[in-house]
Amino acid sequence: YVVANYDALDLNKDGVISYVMFKGDEANQEAISRTQYGVEDANKVLVAAGKPELKFYDEANTSLYLVDQNGTWSNQASFEYMQTILAQYNEENGNMVELVICNNDDMALGAVNALTNAGYNTGEEGAKVIPVFGVDATDTAKLLIDEGKMTGTIKQDNVGMASTIMTLINNIKSGAAIMDNTSDYNVDEGVAKIRVPYGTYTAG
Repeated sequence: YVVANYDALDLNKDGVISYVMFKGDEANQEAISRTQYGVEDANKVLVAAGKPELKFYDEANTSLYLVDQNGTWSNQASFEYMQTILAQYNEENGNMVELVICNNDDMALGAVNALTNAGYNTGEEGAKVIPVFGVDATDTAKLLIDEGKMTGTIKQDNVGMASTIMTLINNIKSGAAIMDNTSDYNVDEGVAKIRVPYGTYTAG
């Protein structure tokens, strides 16, 4: 999405996309991985397309993320952070945050609400959009995406996970080797580990 819309997203026309990352819980392994690989993998795609890597909006923040101090991944935390950010980092100052990445959809909701209050992501035709991405594919996130207020979310495939588990259970029940009947899955070579791919939910 960022590659395809790069010039439109680069609001201050400095050739680099400025982003904010809302981490969620500081110690949660999912949050740690999403924070790291969400940016690292995005940068790989950008560099492969001949674009610069993403730049964290606040050069003084060496962690390169903002965390919910209460560890609750809340929309209130991201809303307050985003309001504070927009007071200093905005189009008038030429340093607008141009991309928002959230470790879950509730934090994405808070970011969207703050942006909407500032006149962005209103869902109205012609309104400026700061892309907001979340994780979990909640009904609220899907609605925001369908309304044009949020850009995308990542779905942990619970149906795929359940199907995978049932395959393994059936293998055990039937006396087969535990990894039998898994040729259609993403199986790590040399270990009994199956990876169920995430899905994406975006407009359209």
